[in-house]
Amino acid sequence: MNKFEFKSYNKTNSWLGLILVFIVVFIIYLIIQSIYKLFLVLAPVFIVLAAILDYRVLMKFGIVIYELLRYRTLLGILAVIFTILGFPFVSAALFFNAFMNFKTKRKDKKKYIDYEEVKDKDADILDLDEFKKVKVNNYEDLFE
Repeated sequence: MNKFEFKSYNKTNSWLGLILVFIVVFIIYLIIQSIYKLFLVLAPVFIVLAAILDYRVLMKFGIVIYELLRYRTLLGILAVIFTILGFPFVSAALFFNAFMNFKTKRKDKKKYIDYEEVKDKDADILDLDEFKKVKVNNYEDLFE
């Protein structure tokens, strides 16, 4: 019986692929670690700015954590643990949320220009009387 062989298979290629995957994962780890350290330094600034821009974002986050602890205790404990471990990212997310709320409220306060409502003369002419006159035939008339 004939055996099928991979002619391009080489053990060094598989090791090279594994090493390349390891290097890419390590580089991604270093990037995430540096972002974490940067956000860790900036976390107090993010929290203070979030409190200045929109303090209700911090209050709502606290209420969500409290409600999770109150009604779903295990999920609340996990949320507290992940909040502590990911505090730099949580503070950045709270700042982003407060900033977006602030920008939206500023946009709503813009003044609108005065305008004059224009009435269309043809809008009142529309007449639907011919559609109201629908003849209803008896069922027996269908077979004649």
